[in-house]
Amino acid sequence: MPVTSEDDEVEPALRRPPPSPTRRRLPRPEVEEESEDRSIDEESIAGSATPATGGISEAAFSPKYFERHGNNPKELGRGGTGVVLLVRHLLDGVSLGHFACKRVPVGDNHKWLEKVLMEVQLLQRLSHTNLVSYRHVWLENVQLTTFGPSVPCAFILQQFCNSGDLHNYVLSSAKQTTKEQLKDQMRRRSRGEPDLPLDLNKPRKLPFEQIISFFRDIASGLNHLHSNGFIHRDLKPSNCLLNDTGVPGQELRVLVSDFGEVQMESAARKSTGATGTISYCAPEVLRKVTPDGGYGNFTAKSDIFSLGMILYFMCFGNLPYIGADMVNEENENLDALREEIMAWPGLDERTRLRPDLPERLYQFLKTLISPDPSVRPTAEEILMGIEMQEGTPLVIIESAYSNRCFEFF
Repeated sequence: MPVTSEDDEVEPALRRPPPSPTRRRLPRPEVEEESEDRSIDEESIAGSATPATGGISEAAFSPKYFERHGNNPKELGRGGTGVVLLVRHLLDGVSLGHFACKRVPVGDNHKWLEKVLMEVQLLQRLSHTNLVSYRHVWLENVQLTTFGPSVPCAFILQQFCNSGDLHNYVLSSAKQTTKEQLKDQMRRRSRGEPDLPLDLNKPRKLPFEQIISFFRDIASGLNHLHSNGFIHRDLKPSNCLLNDTGVPGQELRVLVSDFGEVQMESAARKSTGATGTISYCAPEVLRKVTPDGGYGNFTAKSDIFSLGMILYFMCFGNLPYIGADMVNEENENLDALREEIMAWPGLDERTRLRPDLPERLYQFLKTLISPDPSVRPTAEEILMGIEMQEGTPLVIIESAYSNRCFEFF
């Protein structure tokens, strides 16, 4: 979502979050340094001391920390678990820079706080150029509605990426669709026909070099997660943030964000429904293992499918499903879209929606979004197979992975 203007009114609850009458004003607890070699897993969080009541300890709160140190907050976006704000962090009047601050209501629920802190653990320890970095976390009470009570919220201060997200970057012109274009789109969909290819003269047509640069950034961040035993489970363009450092001639960089659905790859799926945005989900995670049983497990290969769909989206500005709505996701019929994804036969690389893209890209894309998980390469194989060099787009690296790697030119 776009950042609001300087004149926009800040939500009153953000300016002065009243403390809960049941909480005492206490100094912020000291954070102990942890050894670098400590493994990252769910037990490292779940094993911490839990209050006997199941609630959150009073000593964990930092009353009015946001009011004292978060200057001029602006809303960046909202998700299923909370809101993300752009803030200028101040310490005794000294600006420490702009940051993205994720505010997640946790209530007086220690178990839910554990789940939120799982994301914090990942941000803190899995440092990588293509993963959003972590800065600080604290708890305080916030009055989220005008007449409602104060609610305990976790605030996660993290790196601010100053150029929006990949979804809006690609669809910057698609949101200006005329009424006649919308009517034609609805008529085509009612006849079961796919949307017309994008007008390739519009800004959403990313050049091949930029597509591959963005793709390599996302694959690099994803590989770092996978190599540490974690899967993302909600990889999509809106979770791929763009950052411009301001260095002349330096390209935009992409950082993977939003680790709220991350889990260890070895963990069995416990939820009974779909996790993440369904349009980018692999078919095997939408399909029930048995008629009365649960759904298929998320794996590193299901992340690769999502990565492939992001590549498809960057190339063509849409997805290969009739029921997918890139601009207004809330208009999707989820049941129908789920059935369409599960029945999708895979990409026919002979259908050249953009003749300017090399043939090998279509072949590569076909393997990434294959309905068969065993056909998809790993993130490591992708990165081992391609290398950016000055003067040439991409070249193949001869390695042990060469039989599964792909050459772009």
